Amino acid sequence: MELDVHPDLAALTFLLGTWRGSGRGEYPTIDPFRYDEEVVVEHVGDPYLLFAQSSWLSGDHAPLPFERGFLRPGTEPREVELCLAHPLGLTEIAHGTLEGTSIDLSTASEGIVARTRSGSAVTGLTRRYVVENDVLTYQLFMATEDTAISLHLRGTLRRRS
Repeated sequence: MELDVHPDLAALTFLLGTWRGSGRGEYPTIDPFRYDEEVVVEHVGDPYLLFAQSSWLSGDHAPLPFERGFLRPGTEPREVELCLAHPLGLTEIAHGTLEGTSIDLSTASEGIVARTRSGSAVTGLTRRYVVENDVLTYQLFMATEDTAISLHLRGTLRRRS
């Protein structure tokens, strides 16, 4: 039995599906790299979307850190919340806005980056997602204890289903 999309998610249904593509990683403290990626966004009938991101180095297919979590509407119109867990000992709670088929999210104002004692030294994350004609583009900016917020990842994915 297929579940109906929860009415609170109407403005976010443009994200539903399996997306595949590639991206580029960079940061002031590392060498640039290219990667391949899959993002799956699905619903279960409740007022949130399941978000699963997996990536691997282009060429040798070595796995890269992945993300699992939830995207949900906020309490105000056009408000969006993102709750993600990262295998590097981080959790991310970001707040943002929805404008058409674009989403801007940040941990800066009301968001949180929490980490385990051995977790990565990330202190802030900002994301932008844009969907046009079944193509998802994104940018992720990251700050650490030693480095100001800087572009870290950008990618282009195509909807597969």
